[in-house]
Amino acid sequence: MFRAAILLAIALLALPLPADQALAQRGKNKGQPPPCELNTNVQINNPNCTTEPVVLTVQTNIDFGRLVLVGDGVGHAVLDLSTGDKIMFGGLDDLGGFAVTGRAVVTGSPNRALQIVMPTTITMADPAGGQAELRDIVTSLSALPVLDVNGQLVFEFSGTLYTDTATALGGVLRGRIPISVQYN
Repeated sequence: MFRAAILLAIALLALPLPADQALAQRGKNKGQPPPCELNTNVQINNPNCTTEPVVLTVQTNIDFGRLVLVGDGVGHAVLDLSTGDKIMFGGLDDLGGFAVTGRAVVTGSPNRALQIVMPTTITMADPAGGQAELRDIVTSLSALPVLDVNGQLVFEFSGTLYTDTATALGGVLRGRIPISVQYN
């Protein structure tokens, strides 16, 4: 007996949010940072400190490739952060396509600690009405992310896509991941 399956293509776009207006420091003494306080007011009033805004650039968006809903379509797909593997559970099956974890670069003042906030849930939608949720978002960030000596930090991010009976319409589901970055 033929079982109808609906194609579900997933693409996630990461959306950087404007950074907090906190500014950073960079020294003038032989490339070494000056003895600046982490208090923004002290930095702004200290002539030995220069300031650089923190900037987030998303290099790669999360993409689950192509999935098929089978049966009732209730299931979830995990995009493994370390391997990039796509693993399906429940009423989802792999129909190919290239699965990709997200990758972002933060630039700013060297050696500054950052606060990077990822959302907990993203609703994915198709104009025809199909929906799914991206949850369990994970990153390769350490507990206290810090820009390197060149003022750069690269990190990867991924999550788990959950489908339910509302996804039965399928489609090309899209959503935006608002990532907030500021100096800590």
